Amino acid sequence: MKPGIIVLTAFEGDVKITTASSNATLTPSKGAILKQGQVILTGPNSKALLAYENGIVMEVSASSKFVIQEFQQSPWDVSPEKLKEIKTEPSQSKTTVFLEYGDIITGVKKLKPGSSLDVSTPLGSAGIRGTDFKASSSKNSNGTPNSFNVGVASGEVGVRSAGSTETVSVPAGASSNVSMPSSGAGQSAQIPPPTTSQLSAEVGSNILSSVSSQRSGGQTVFSQALVTAAQNRQSASDALSPAQQKTLQEAAQNGDPALIEAVVKLTTESPLAAAEIAAAAAELAPGAAPQIASAAALASPALAAQIASSVARVSPSSAAAIASSVALAVPASAADIAGAVAAVAPSQAPQIALAVATAIPESGADIAQSVATAQPQQASQIAQSIIEGVAGVNIQAVGDAARIAAEQVNSTNGNVSPPPPTTTNTVPPLPPAPTPSATPQEVRSPR
Repeated sequence: MKPGIIVLTAFEGDVKITTASSNATLTPSKGAILKQGQVILTGPNSKALLAYENGIVMEVSASSKFVIQEFQQSPWDVSPEKLKEIKTEPSQSKTTVFLEYGDIITGVKKLKPGSSLDVSTPLGSAGIRGTDFKASSSKNSNGTPNSFNVGVASGEVGVRSAGSTETVSVPAGASSNVSMPSSGAGQSAQIPPPTTSQLSAEVGSNILSSVSSQRSGGQTVFSQALVTAAQNRQSASDALSPAQQKTLQEAAQNGDPALIEAVVKLTTESPLAAAEIAAAAAELAPGAAPQIASAAALASPALAAQIASSVARVSPSSAAAIASSVALAVPASAADIAGAVAAVAPSQAPQIALAVATAIPESGADIAQSVATAQPQQASQIAQSIIEGVAGVNIQAVGDAARIAAEQVNSTNGNVSPPPPTTTNTVPPLPPAPTPSATPQEVRSPR
């Protein structure tokens, strides 16, 4: 088995994603790839919807703290055609998650023999084979655990109290509860066995409705993100030797600094594989993706843009931070780095341009040109983000660069150019762009 793919298909309200090993906070984005070791925190009136490569869908509801402890899955043929055929789990998997507090509503397609899904809480855990259920974990005002509840709408769930080996089977239409006695708030108190009761029809209906909505509403985002992530994972895996993969995996177990040190060592030994090494390391520690990318770029500066692009593919929610970090490491390639990352994270093009221009302000116009070349339809927003966010840049040069780059690309593609950016500064109007030459400037590739 290898680390599986988890897609953030949607989110609402205040959602934070952190990495347990570093406490780095990632900005959530629809279609972002989540990994082992990441923590999801939701505020009031908020939620995050997850879809796993093995067919599990999961809503992390409001006011919850949820940890993806492990998700491993055997390789399979991930493709749009295969996704349409999936009725049950496509390959064997192992999933463990921890719900410190709050609620999750989960739908699990029938798991293959040997597969497992375990949901644990401070007071107990649940083993799932294929079912739709809701798990809740609550705590007292002083932070100590209060209760653990599982409501089963379909299928069957095995529930255990923490510290016990006895499993209570909870069928569809039933609910199981583990509650800490009021006199047993101390750590040494014995946790009682689960008790079962009937699940209300309303709660059961809400669980089924949520699972159905998650599957239908997130299918397009999930399919697109999964296929892309699987292709990136495959190419990175093919490029690394078993020894390189083992080095990264062992280093990751010792924390981010050890992993970054391993990236530098491997990249120094094999500079032409720097992008694949960095991407594989970022999959193991997505919270450290910017630091991993910059370390690899310092060891192999000629491939800085390719490294930034490859790492942004596996950690798209950190695209702007990755681009700025690599640009600081190799400032001479700042414009190429910004354009390469914008090519793989199009929805963040203005933020990427701003982040890199903030890091390397003297290259503001070149950065605007490169990012607008990668995303010509966002040229106005790209220029405006630099003009408004970076002090001291040449406003007219930035605006001209973004506009001319977009016009050259659009001229090649037969599209209508976007209007030049408008500013509130008292700056003369931008002059008309020069007539493009007969041979338009080639669009730079992230590779």
